[in-house]
Amino acid sequence: MAALKLRDKIVIWPANLDSTKSRKAGRKLARGFAVQSPKLEELREASKRLSLEAEPTLGKARPSAWWEKLGYLTVNKKGSRTSILRSLSEEVKQTRRARAASDKERK
Repeated sequence: MAALKLRDKIVIWPANLDSTKSRKAGRKLARGFAVQSPKLEELREASKRLSLEAEPTLGKARPSAWWEKLGYLTVNKKGSRTSILRSLSEEVKQTRRARAASDKERK
């Protein structure tokens, strides 16, 4: 029954976009597209900027990594899973670049 609730949604774990993880450990993108250690809050902000309706769930762990309770993001399905993951990854990268540039200007 739970699968029916998420018919038009995609569950995105931070590990899906993490360049430090292997494909076996849950990374869904090539390392070149992935982001180093993405935070759930970064993913939520990126999904908001991409106009994806996101619902974060904190304190939950992927079954294969039960000790990492990082949470996940539930996003409306607008395109393929890979295209959504790439868009999120690119948005997080842009945000990090902008933040680094503003930090550099402050110094």
